[in-house]
This record gives sequence, C-alpha cells and structure tokens, in this order.
Amino acid sequence: MRTKTHWFQSEEARYPEEVGRATAVRAWRGATSAVRTLAEDGPITDRSGGHLALVQELLLFAVQYTDRITWLRGFEHETRRRLVEAMVKRLADGVGENSGDREVGNAFLARAGERLDEYAGVVFRQEDPGFPAYNILGARGCETADRAGDLWLHGRLAEVEGPELIADLRPVVDGLLANLQATAETSTLSAE
Repeated sequence: MRTKTHWFQSEEARYPEEVGRATAVRAWRGATSAVRTLAEDGPITDRSGGHLALVQELLLFAVQYTDRITWLRGFEHETRRRLVEAMVKRLADGVGENSGDREVGNAFLARAGERLDEYAGVVFRQEDPGFPAYNILGARGCETADRAGDLWLHGRLAEVEGPELIADLRPVVDGLLANLQATAETSTLSAE
C-alpha cells in the first residue's frame, strides 16, 4: 500500500495542521494493519474491545514517534505542537467514530498526553525509537487489551509490529516534513 507524501500543488503553503492530519491517516492505516496481523497470527480476539485498544496504543506510539522526529529535525516548538495536536485530534475523531462512542475518542485524547510524557523520558538511538520505547509499547498494549501477562503479545508488539509500524511510517513522515520544511524555508527567506 502506498501513501503519497507530497501534495499535487507543491507551491501552496503547507501548515503543520495539514501535515499532522496527513500523518494521522498513514498512522491509522499502519496501526489497523498491525492489529489485523496480530489477530490472524495469535489468540487476539475482539470480545472485550481488544482490537481497538491495540490500535489506540499503536497510534499513540506513532504520535510519539512523529513528535520526536520533528524535535530531532529542529522544528520550532510551536510548529511541533500544532502538528502533533492536529494529528492527535484527527486520530481521536477516528477512534470515536470506530467505537461508536465519542467518549472513547475523548479518553484517547487524555491518554495521548500521558503517553507522550511517558515516552519523553526514553532516549532514541538517532531516529530509531529503540528497545526501551518498543518495550513500553508492548507493556501498554498488553494492559489496554486486558492481557497484562501475555508474553507473546508483548513480544510481537515490541519486536515485530512496533518496528514495522515505524518502518512504514518513517518515509511518509520524512516526505511530509520535507514539505513543511520547504514551506518554512520559503517563508523565512521571504521575510528577510
């Protein structure tokens, strides 16, 4: 599956909100694909809402990755905030729509802040989240799917699905941030 990372009319200004919403779409596709794979390969059922809970944890992992990459690339705090906020809001809308309950989307928004704080303490190896971040993903995924002691699920999230989600998301984020970077450079040059 391919997702465009450049807009057709590249001369138009791209705002952080546009980039955040576009990144949310790609993260949603990657997270739902990962959960479908988990359901096919293992004992994951949706009887207690486990599928959507796992999708949410993978989405939160994608949000923290996007936030960290924008920070590592030197984007200003306000640009990062607007981008991540738009991404989280779009994902919360999707979670609410898919659960049939807007409160589930609101709970996702609240949990996003908690997860970003938790992941903020993890050191990346260059632009790779590394084992500590993937370990948090595995642990939180097991908790939210109500499978706290499931070593199989923890291992799959930490060693397979998390890294695959990032590998899938990385080129999209790179392309979208390049569009945002080009816009920022253009506006800086025109201001001088």
